Order: sequence, then C-alpha cells, then structure tokens
Amino acid sequence: MRHTQPHARTRGFTLLEILIAMALFVMLGGMVVVFLRQSLDIFYTGTRESAQMDKQDSILPQVRTDLANLALPASFQAPTPPPTPEMLERRGMEAPKPPPPVLVRLRAGYIKLKKTGDTVFKDYPCPYIAFVVADANEGADRLRRRAGEVPARDGELKDLTPKSVIEGDAGTRYRATGGLTEIIWIGVPTSVMDGDPDALQWPAILTLYRGFRTPIGHPEKSLLIPENLDSPAKIKAACSPVAKGLLHFGATWRRVFAKSWEIDLSVGMGEQAPYVGPAWDSTRALDKTWALHKGPQSLVDPSDDVFPAFVRLEATLAQVTQFGPGRGEFTLREGCGSDDTVLKVGDTDILMQPNRGKIRWLKVDAEWMQYELRDVDYAKGQVRVRRGMRGTKKVAHETGAWCYVGTASELQMRLPVFRDGYVLREERR
Repeated sequence: MRHTQPHARTRGFTLLEILIAMALFVMLGGMVVVFLRQSLDIFYTGTRESAQMDKQDSILPQVRTDLANLALPASFQAPTPPPTPEMLERRGMEAPKPPPPVLVRLRAGYIKLKKTGDTVFKDYPCPYIAFVVADANEGADRLRRRAGEVPARDGELKDLTPKSVIEGDAGTRYRATGGLTEIIWIGVPTSVMDGDPDALQWPAILTLYRGFRTPIGHPEKSLLIPENLDSPAKIKAACSPVAKGLLHFGATWRRVFAKSWEIDLSVGMGEQAPYVGPAWDSTRALDKTWALHKGPQSLVDPSDDVFPAFVRLEATLAQVTQFGPGRGEFTLREGCGSDDTVLKVGDTDILMQPNRGKIRWLKVDAEWMQYELRDVDYAKGQVRVRRGMRGTKKVAHETGAWCYVGTASELQMRLPVFRDGYVLREERR
C-alpha cells in the first residue's frame, strides 16, 4: 500500500501584519520625505543666500570703478569781471558774448519724481549720485573709436547714451567725446518703473539704474541736473537697469578735514562746516539746503568749487522672505501716526540680530527710520525710532504695514582727486 505525505499547509499574512507593515513603510517614507525636504530647503536657502551675496558684492565695486575716474575741471581760476558799458563805449568795443556755463562735476542727494498722470511720487525720493569721469581707456572703446572719426552732415552724429547704443548699429557715428563722460547712479521704486497700475503698492523696493552721456555739458540733457531725471520716462531714456531688489542706495561724502563718518546736524552751514552727509553740489550754487551753499553767483565761478576727499558707498538688499517678493520681513502690529516714535512690531528678533553695528536702519513702507539696539523692547514687542531718515518724509502707517531690514553693505574709498578751499590749521602742519 502506497502512503503519500500530506502537503505542508501554507500560511499567508494576516490583516494585522499587513497593516503594521504598511504603517512602517509610511513612517519610513515620511521620514525620508522630511529629511529630503530639509536637505532641499538647506540647499535652496544656501543657493539663495549665495546669490544674494554675489549680487551685493557686485554692486558697489561697479560704482567705485566709476568714481575712480572722477574728473575735476581743468581750471579753478575766477572769471574775469565783464567790462562795464562805459568801458566798452570808451574803447569802441562791442559787448562780449556771455561765457559758457560752468559744467557741474559732482551732484548727489535725492530726486523728487514729478506727478505722472494720476500718480504722485512726492513721498518716494530717489537717491542718486552723478559725476563726470575721465575715460582712461578711450582708445579701446569701440564706440568711442567711432566718435567723430569722419566728417558727417548735421544730424547724423549722435550723443553716446545707453539708448543710442541700443538703437545704433555698426554704421552709427557719435559726436566727439572730448574724453569726458557724465555718469549717474540712481535708485527708483521698481513698481513705478515697471508701469504697475498699482504703482504705490510696493514703494520700498528699488531698482538701481546707471546712465551715461557724452559729450558733456548739455543744459537741457545733462545727467547732473536733477530736473532732467524727475520722471520715469526720463530715467528710462537716459539709464539702463543694473540691479533689482534694493531697499537703499546712496553715498556719504566727507570733507578732507572731517574727523569721522558721524553725521552731525548741529554743525550748521558755512565755509568751515566739517560737512559729512549724503548731499553734494560741487558748484555750491544749485542746492540751497546744502551746508556749503554760497549762492547763485557761484555757478559761474569755478574758483570756489569744492570736492570731497572721501566717500562711503552704501547699498541695502531686500531679503527674499516667506511672504513673497516685495513684502518685508515682518509687519506693524498697530498703525502709527507721522509723529509717533514708538512702533509696535510683529518681530523684534530681526531688529536685535548681531553684527549690525550701533546705528541700525528700519524701513516701513517707503519711510526710513533709525534705531539703536537699546531702543528695542523685546518684552513689549516695540522699538523706539527716529523718523524720516535718508531723504524720506515722516508719514502715517497702517496696521500690517510691511517692515524691511534687509542686508546692508558699504564700501569706503578715498577719491583720487579732491579740492577744498578751506583747510583747518592743524591740517596744514
């Protein structure tokens, strides 16, 4: 009789075992996703911060390169007094032609944009610096090699500007440059320049523009006359964008005998004022509020022109925050009036970050404010500020207004040339 071995009974997974296995796989998968997401966040944050640092490190050196070629007038001689009518009649001479206007060589401060349509920009001053440079490498510039090369009929020669370069071709001929070029750097609210119908929504974010023009000395077109750049259309026609996402751009100028970079508003005006500040007018005739202003007669008198010895260039980049582009790092918890000096803010940790120096800056909407570390009250979530700084006006702000701190950088340099008619005795020794 043949006996057969019974088949071994097969046993599968129970429902409980399957559920436990699935739970383990879900937990492991979730952990992998979390770790992967954290790694990606670290990667993207590092990449973003690296790009921000590269961007920040590239802005001010470009301005420094331009300022390194700053050119002063060839002569500082006082003009000869014009002859009186009696003298001309006695000598049988005709009245001489009026002398050409003195060229402005250095201007800095803030430009107020004029009303455009229904949009008013009175609360959004545009920081700028404008100056004349001598081009050391004129012969190597392909555009300048075409400047004044061949005789041409009137109307065929063009000024050398960003617009004429973009629109020109190999056959475009430019007017002779004379080796001098006007340069301007100006920061303008990005939303204004982009033609946003809601242009006033994000006035805090600036785009930095650079313009150049040669030959120099056009009274109606000169880049050193603020009225020639007081609208978005004029700025676009004269300049090209260099960098977006700035909160601030500007310069602090310093006379040769000023002892520090500390701005002292109590020094007043006058020949001996040890001026340190954001404004400059080399003619001493155009900016009536400037500490070294003398009067309109100085416009045609180059003998009293003054140029700084030092400059501190400043740029502040807006942080890319979790709230999206254009938004700040935090908001106001409560609105404030134009004269309030204590602000209740949504985050004081950012205000207390180390390595920001003694004097710190805070921008609420388009208004710059200043504070010190001791002004921050962490327990109450508030900060005491000094209002209306960097050329901005003190205005009221609503609850939820965006607050910006950004990342600041600066670069100090001694200008290659300077001229100052007044020097303290101890500086002469």
